[in-house]
Amino acid sequence: MFFFSKYIKSKHQNIKDIFHDKYKRYRNLLSTLLKQSKKNYYNDYFNINISNIKNTWKGISSIISNSNNTLNAPSCLSYNNSFITNPQEVANVFNNYFCSIAKNVHSQIKFSFRDFQFYLGNAFEKTFFTTPTDYLEVSDIIATLSINKSQGPNGIPTRILLMLKHDIAPILADLFNISFSSGVFPSILKIAKVIPVHKKLSRLDCNNYRPISILSNLDKILEKLMYNRLYRFLEDNELIYPLQFGFRKNYSTSLALLSLTENIKQEIDDGKFGCGIFIDFQKAFDTVDHNILIYKLHYGIRGIANDWFKSYLTNRKQFVSINGFNSDLKFNNCGVPQGSILGPLLFILYINDLHNSIKFCKTHHFADDTNLLYFNKSAKQLNKHVNYDLKHIVNWLNANKICLNVSKTELVVFKPLKKSLDHDLCIKLNGKRLNPTSSVKYLGVRIDSNLNWKEHLNATAIKLNKANAILSKVRHYVNESTLKSIYYAIFESHFNYASIVWAQKMNSSNRLFLLQKKAIRTINFANWNSHTDPLFYSSKILKFSDKILVENCCFISKALTHVLPPLFHDWFTFASSTHCHSLRSADLGILKVPSFNTMTHGRFSFKINAIYSWNSLQNQFKDFIFCNINPNKLKTILTNYFLNNSQ
Repeated sequence: MFFFSKYIKSKHQNIKDIFHDKYKRYRNLLSTLLKQSKKNYYNDYFNINISNIKNTWKGISSIISNSNNTLNAPSCLSYNNSFITNPQEVANVFNNYFCSIAKNVHSQIKFSFRDFQFYLGNAFEKTFFTTPTDYLEVSDIIATLSINKSQGPNGIPTRILLMLKHDIAPILADLFNISFSSGVFPSILKIAKVIPVHKKLSRLDCNNYRPISILSNLDKILEKLMYNRLYRFLEDNELIYPLQFGFRKNYSTSLALLSLTENIKQEIDDGKFGCGIFIDFQKAFDTVDHNILIYKLHYGIRGIANDWFKSYLTNRKQFVSINGFNSDLKFNNCGVPQGSILGPLLFILYINDLHNSIKFCKTHHFADDTNLLYFNKSAKQLNKHVNYDLKHIVNWLNANKICLNVSKTELVVFKPLKKSLDHDLCIKLNGKRLNPTSSVKYLGVRIDSNLNWKEHLNATAIKLNKANAILSKVRHYVNESTLKSIYYAIFESHFNYASIVWAQKMNSSNRLFLLQKKAIRTINFANWNSHTDPLFYSSKILKFSDKILVENCCFISKALTHVLPPLFHDWFTFASSTHCHSLRSADLGILKVPSFNTMTHGRFSFKINAIYSWNSLQNQFKDFIFCNINPNKLKTILTNYFLNNSQ
């Protein structure tokens, strides 16, 4: 400012020019220093938070100057036709609302002529025993606690737990063993701090908030110990419904989508009509009836173990905390705590017998995200059988005190491309007719009635365009390594999600590949028309089409080596298993290609397209057989192969 002021005030042109030159020189120097300082700051910031996606997005938002209008906590509520602004009162209103959710929802449920026990079947004969823990197991669990997470009510600061884990683990192990052997869960650990998290619509309405429970870190250790034992028992004895994909090791949303869509494609390829009913439950986690849940632990969880779970669920208390103000403590004797470790597993057991209520449809679950799928060559029979099952599933829901949200339940009709329905469908749920929709968003992917993925591709392209805009601005403030990490976080994450489901037909993905090439040019500071093959190679990033081929082969490898869930183990067979005599193709680990009727739903189904990918690449690699290689090593080999070919 000094030189600029002198420049303005000077009357002689020569002196003005001197001060103007000095002003520009120091202005440019300051600008350079500020840019370098900003780059160093963000580079350090992203390196520190590279595994923290939340903080990564905060850093990106500050660079692109996105104003964050999200309020940390509600400071005002509309209640009984008036506005409440006192934080203590706001907290109490929220707590009263959250504790009354189950009562209000249950009041909407019709009387069921069938008891929930009707659907359960026989109790499992084998008994679950809670084996004692030791200080090593407790110490290992303490080591997994995050210092960035709250210690919760009645907890010990996580940093102290981590520092003293070898000293405190033996004491905790003794206390937890007493809990296991007595069948009593410590009352002090049943208290939850609840944070209201806004979902959508008005912030003044309690209905638009989700309760997230923050529990003591000591509770998390104890719950993790029990979870490990219970989950192992359930999986070892195959007690969880096979098409439940939520909260299970080696299961995922992508596998749930793949199982669902492959089923649809196979049936359409066989010339059948189909219905997909995507059911919405109303606040399912919050309305679990504890008495029903305890009874449903008939999967061998009896005696002291059953007493422990009964103690865990009974007389739980909670308070809502808003801006440092806490509500009064209230009992909450319904629901499983959202934010707990055992809660999701207990919910899975709660709905584990739902499929017993229906006769014709196949049900897929991801926790409470549930869909029914049924196919028939006769549209009339399809209509009859689906309505029969929907009537019985409503009876199951009423018996188990779970409320339907019919207005959010969606129906999609699937049919062969050149075939028309020979009967008008009239599908009813709980007395209300479901109108077919052209597509439905399920587990983050748009599933349309023709499975051409146009809507999902369009939605993904919008996200990738936004990601490219962010990359073009962020690239000036971070180094190459950090920029690549941001690319993976904000671009390739959208690109990769469930891509084996929707990207098997390569020509439908050209638009996304163009966006990927734009992103590669951006992070390499290349011209808009630069040849991208060298850029892909130097960046060590796979092209989208190559990535699909790699993922296809890795999926098959995991299925053959039984890394994937049992559902997928018999999807692929070797050509040798169909011939009595030895074949050269069998020696090379070539897979049998199943027969198909159509290109759209047969040839370009994942299962068949993946086999073509595997066989084609296997024929190019004469030195080793894919099925003899670890899936991770196979991924590395194929990735390097495609990168080298892109030079």
